[in-house]
Amino acid sequence: MFYFFYQNHKLRQKIKRKDAKQKILLNVINAGIDSQEAERKKIASFLHDNINSLLSSVGLHLKTFTTQNDIKSDEIQKAKSILQEAHDLLRDMSHDLVPTLLVRFGLIYALEDLCERNSNSHINFKFSSTISTEKRYIEKFEMKLYFIVSELFNNIIKHSDAQKATIFLSEKNNQFIIVIQDNGKGFETERLNYFEGFGINRIRARIKKYKGTMSITSKTNEGTTVKIKIPLPF
Repeated sequence: MFYFFYQNHKLRQKIKRKDAKQKILLNVINAGIDSQEAERKKIASFLHDNINSLLSSVGLHLKTFTTQNDIKSDEIQKAKSILQEAHDLLRDMSHDLVPTLLVRFGLIYALEDLCERNSNSHINFKFSSTISTEKRYIEKFEMKLYFIVSELFNNIIKHSDAQKATIFLSEKNNQFIIVIQDNGKGFETERLNYFEGFGINRIRARIKKYKGTMSITSKTNEGTTVKIKIPLPF
């Protein structure tokens, strides 16, 4: 009897240690994610407020100079072209760091745009939502969900060999629900640990921080379905 209680106590202690270790790991991952997202906003703001202004100023001075001196050389035109290219690259970089549409119009609108921007001749992302595109949530919530979906889309593009993918958005029982399906090569879910390297740990940590859940259903040659449920922020 004593041996049974001893083994039972030992098992409980082992489970406690495992839970504590997992909690520490999640806290570390989330701290890293929060730090990265704060840095994203800081860099995006710096690019927009400083570098973007400098490029615009250079463009304006160049335009004034060429107009006043009636200069139409190929070198000047080339300089203008390079300046415009730098301006476009900066805009794209700022968008990747903190998407302008997300900040201005909200999560639903930005995710619909994300589907359009990721669709090409190799894969089509279809968007479906029962939530109005005008609905807004708190900024942190929108940011977290946007980058979760963005990371899942990247996984589909890089690893699934899918031609079609669909995202469904809905609200039910005070939960925000995301379902992402693709018709790719899939995998056996027993090998899910192998796919942890595809950013799944980071995604799980983000979801767990908001007391949400994520399930992954997949089978070889039958595509993959990811379902995420996160309590709505109030």
